[in-house]
Amino acid sequence: AVPPGPFKGRDALVTHFAKIGVGLRGAQANVADSDLWRLVRAARAASAAYKIPPAVLMCLTFRESAFDRSASAWTTSAKGVGQLTNGAAADMVARIQRDPELGRQTREYASLLGASMPTRFAGAPDVDALTREIADLRKAGAPAAQIEAKKKARAAAIAAHKDEPGHIFNIETNFGLTASYLTYLRRNRLAEVTPEDLGWYTAVAAYNQGVGTANELIYKVYAGAADFNARSADEIYSEATAAKLALSPERRHEMLGEVGSVRRCAAP
Repeated sequence: AVPPGPFKGRDALVTHFAKIGVGLRGAQANVADSDLWRLVRAARAASAAYKIPPAVLMCLTFRESAFDRSASAWTTSAKGVGQLTNGAAADMVARIQRDPELGRQTREYASLLGASMPTRFAGAPDVDALTREIADLRKAGAPAAQIEAKKKARAAAIAAHKDEPGHIFNIETNFGLTASYLTYLRRNRLAEVTPEDLGWYTAVAAYNQGVGTANELIYKVYAGAADFNARSADEIYSEATAAKLALSPERRHEMLGEVGSVRRCAAP
């Protein structure tokens, strides 16, 4: 059993984030109250199905999107609460179909929610097309009113998919794919990291910068799994250690920010 932490209900979630200085309700919030309840239910289902700590999953999702189900990047194909790119989402849908255990877990997750998960990746071609149109209009120096009209059309297209079962912008679908991806990274690609907390934090680093970066940490910066497992998360996810990675300063900063944010947020 995975302890639910502070995510037993919507009010407990709001209280937890208030303690770390984040307001999830009010005029400045990016998330509707009804969506908070959907996220809590999804976290509980993911915890049961994937045996993933809900605090890590919720804090990662918040770091990615501030729980904004409409979040959609302008420069990449990242979408939804987990900010999965088209490539990552398509890969996970395919893995769920061919990996018996991941498939079983995903069916359990969907069953607990009464939700649907996709059997093939369809993406959001309408949103992607509008994103490209807006980029082209900006590049061409189009009038602001024309760009704003396209942005409103894009927002409406995203909103139309909120309750569409199995769609990448559907909260339950996006959250489930995020959970399956993080679980796949932890259990299939980083199984040699044996301390549970360290394993999930390293999966977060891989979620952010790719599993190659996580393997570089384990096998190049450190002398393999035994050496890595003997270190503390404070030592591993520090500026001094990250400087040894083949990453640009910007990407090192991004990785440390992601892991650090999840660690602070997920702390009891």
